[in-house]
Amino acid sequence: MNHSVSVILPTYNESENLLEIIPLIAGLDPAYEIVVVDDGSPDGTEAVAKKLSVQYPVRVLQRGAKLGLASAVIDGVVKVAKGEVIVVMDADLSHDEKIIPQLVASIESGSDMAIGSRFASEGSTEDAAIRRLFSWCAKQVARVVLGVRVQDPMSGFFALRRDVFLSVAPRLKPRGYKILLELLVRLRPQHIAEVGFRFKGRQKGESKLTGRIAGQYFRMIWDLWHDHS
Repeated sequence: MNHSVSVILPTYNESENLLEIIPLIAGLDPAYEIVVVDDGSPDGTEAVAKKLSVQYPVRVLQRGAKLGLASAVIDGVVKVAKGEVIVVMDADLSHDEKIIPQLVASIESGSDMAIGSRFASEGSTEDAAIRRLFSWCAKQVARVVLGVRVQDPMSGFFALRRDVFLSVAPRLKPRGYKILLELLVRLRPQHIAEVGFRFKGRQKGESKLTGRIAGQYFRMIWDLWHDHS
């Protein structure tokens, strides 16, 4: 089957969530290629993904160690994905898979990047107040320091053409679990579509947002500013 879209799912301990999200994505379009990049999850995520690959168009990359979400996205695109359009999203059911066709359509109609946004029109979030505060602060810092003016630079839900991603991949310096901001800074896309969606709180597994992750984000801001100053 010729897959024009590859959906990248970085995973760590997402075995239960994969049982739900993969059928939902496949139900949107049976031609979507679903790439699961697992970081050696001890909960059997890899085994679940391989079992699902019998029924759904799933390809699995097992990295064997917890190397980080951002680098998982890069490996998934560079080493596995075949689609002309890449969609990156979380596997924990927090992202609304129903807007994937809108993101893809935006790219196919000429947008340089399409972002699933909690803060764009029709977007919303179930985040706790502390997470909303962190997201607001992160957006303001990215705007002031790096000149990034999208509504949700912290989003982990976005799409772009694979050839564009591959063109910048050698210059990426993956840190932590946020890669969109670095792509925005290094690519400087001119035409960005922001598609609002409701961000849902994680129901299973543990949240990725910790003090260490927040520190990695602000270190990324510093490094990107230094690279482009």
